[in-house]
Amino acid sequence: MQMNIQSDRLQLRVLHPNEADKVLSFYVQNKDHFEPWEPERDINFYTLSYQRLSLSIEYNLMQQLKLLRYWIFLKNDPHTIIGSVNFYNIVKGSYFTCQLGYKFDHRFLSQGYATEGIRAAMKVLFSDYEIHRIEANIMPSNLRSIHLAQKLGFQYEGLAVSSIKINHRWEDHARYAYINNEIR
Repeated sequence: MQMNIQSDRLQLRVLHPNEADKVLSFYVQNKDHFEPWEPERDINFYTLSYQRLSLSIEYNLMQQLKLLRYWIFLKNDPHTIIGSVNFYNIVKGSYFTCQLGYKFDHRFLSQGYATEGIRAAMKVLFSDYEIHRIEANIMPSNLRSIHLAQKLGFQYEGLAVSSIKINHRWEDHARYAYINNEIR
């Protein structure tokens, strides 16, 4: 597992639980921006102890090759998180597939950081995890996310009706997939 990745403008890092304050700050600053698109949060989500435990659990899952999450920083500001990209539900065997999740600080949208960061992380996923297929489930009203998925080369596969519970409501999600044809 690569703990750090560099791209032209970004630094992607796996974080240690002692950096939970950075994660908490990222979520608090973007609460209104993220919550319309995500499942209901645990009552303790916006606490330092919750984020510390979450980072610890994520690290253990990464050691088991079941998850890969990078927190994204600008190279010229390596102390402030501007985004996150994660690959979860990693399944090997005859599948070699996973799900993609990402979120970016509202102050850093429409500057190409999401595209750059996700592409850099996908390279590690393909080389180190040998993933063949990545799926992204996106609410049809989230046009910004749909545009990003398409820009990354994901193809629309269909609508999963009433598939994910977001803010107490079952929401439809458009399913997009990226097929890595480089893996044999």
